[in-house]
Amino acid sequence: MKVFRFYTILLISLFIASCNEENSESSSPLNHNEESLTTEVQKDSIRVIKLTGTNYEMGLQHGRLLKNEIHALVKLWEEDIELNFQMPSEEFIIKFLESTNYIEAIKKWTPNLFEEIKGISEGSEIELNKIIVFQLVDEMWNNGGVVFEAHHCSSIGVANRNNNNSVNYIAQNVDVTPFYHKNKILLSFNNPSNNLPTYVLTVPGIIGVNGLNETIGITVNSLMDLQNSSDGLPVCCVVRGTLEQNTFEQAVNFINEIKHASGQNYIIGSKSDIASFECSSIKVSKYWPDSLKKYTFHANNALQNDSYQPNYIQYLEDSLQMTHEEYIKDVPRFESLRKRILNQGSIDLNILKQTLSSKDSKTDPICNDYTWVSTIMEFHEDYNVLLVSPGKPDSTEYIEFRIE
Repeated sequence: MKVFRFYTILLISLFIASCNEENSESSSPLNHNEESLTTEVQKDSIRVIKLTGTNYEMGLQHGRLLKNEIHALVKLWEEDIELNFQMPSEEFIIKFLESTNYIEAIKKWTPNLFEEIKGISEGSEIELNKIIVFQLVDEMWNNGGVVFEAHHCSSIGVANRNNNNSVNYIAQNVDVTPFYHKNKILLSFNNPSNNLPTYVLTVPGIIGVNGLNETIGITVNSLMDLQNSSDGLPVCCVVRGTLEQNTFEQAVNFINEIKHASGQNYIIGSKSDIASFECSSIKVSKYWPDSLKKYTFHANNALQNDSYQPNYIQYLEDSLQMTHEEYIKDVPRFESLRKRILNQGSIDLNILKQTLSSKDSKTDPICNDYTWVSTIMEFHEDYNVLLVSPGKPDSTEYIEFRIE
């Protein structure tokens, strides 16, 4: 039987909650047992939640166990909506759902995840429409009129198997708006669709940010310069849908078959393959900065896919008097990634940690004030490892979680 093994590198507080519910999707009380292991918290903490059952049941457990945290975070999210969009959050949610068709896309491509979101809504006692829009962080910005500078994530993929027959890696600093930073959640479950052990990084109330299963892992960077759609699959569902795949080839097929809601770069990794995909609503392009395909890296600008948002090109021409090609020449984070990764004879764990912790630019460093967590995924022959720094990696040690 496949098992998870946890190895703690940093003294942290891990709360492992196990929940079980009857198979009925009713509003009956959830029977659950909570088991916790508490040690001294040195700097940051991560809460590990073990979920069981169907997607709906896992969502229900998620919502009930994290109800207080979800309510607190949704309140901050609503305040942020009102600040940025200058309208009451309830009005924004109604208008957003009336002008988009994301719900039908979720039901079409990942119906089980729609059930999970319904479970979170019921468990947290927050209405479904609000919880649905709460999932759609990038889609909200893309369609809400605030564009281009909302995120700062940096990611790396290393195909050592193609180079020196050693371990493949994918890695990412996840940079998000600071009000999300307080809570770091690691969901641990056997995926209902394929029974694969899976870890998913997230915040309370959202189904996933990035993650790793027994065979593949995925990271994601926003590319708001690429065309979006009002009826594609939202990024959180793309991440989780990819992690429902059994093989690298199936994951790649999934990325290519769906219609994407927002511009993103996904790096997918396995023990045998690494690849980077720039995705818009109308086109998916592979990106390799290295002709030998030993490694890839990405920030938040399209480098291969040319299906740009028309208003983005207009913005560059009118406000900056430059082309996209001119604009991306001097992006500090991308230049830092390029200089630190380019032409390395061998890229190992230490180089990845140094790169993700770096502050080469004062204005746009890889490790910055938006960095919420840093993740490194290792793909060994017989097991996979997720390393998580629950904070800024220049000051917060990585914690190891193993799937074997």
